[in-house]
Amino acid sequence: MEQAERVRVAEQKASAEQRKVDQLRSCYVQLNARARHYRDAMLAHAYALKLGSADTEAVEVSTARRAQRDARNEAQMIASEEVLTVENRVNLQLTFAYRHLMEVAREPESSARLTQLDHVIGLLDPLIEKLEHMQALMRVELGVAQELPVWYDP
Repeated sequence: MEQAERVRVAEQKASAEQRKVDQLRSCYVQLNARARHYRDAMLAHAYALKLGSADTEAVEVSTARRAQRDARNEAQMIASEEVLTVENRVNLQLTFAYRHLMEVAREPESSARLTQLDHVIGLLDPLIEKLEHMQALMRVELGVAQELPVWYDP
């Protein structure tokens, strides 16, 4: 009977651990996907503004921003400090780019506006590298990768 109880307790513990891993995996997938989508939506909006019309893209930026914020809120409850540190750097740059993009969007079309849009695009392009760092760290934590890639630089 003791053996059966030990097996039952071990199975419950393994099941609880698997649920935690599954929850963390889901959280990390959402955090990664939502941050990338938010960045991509802002890029699309910046390029649309350069072409002169960006109504659809403005709505998409707003939607992507809310989704990214929701993913961050969940991650702050279960993600590791290491992931949150890297994610915070990503979020700061996204926020900075968003502020600039919204300022530029309110300005009338001009050559100065085009230059400012190029600046916003320049803020968003290097975010891919930071997102890849965040993703690499998440993969190690989830056990998908055994170690961080050689290019990883927090």
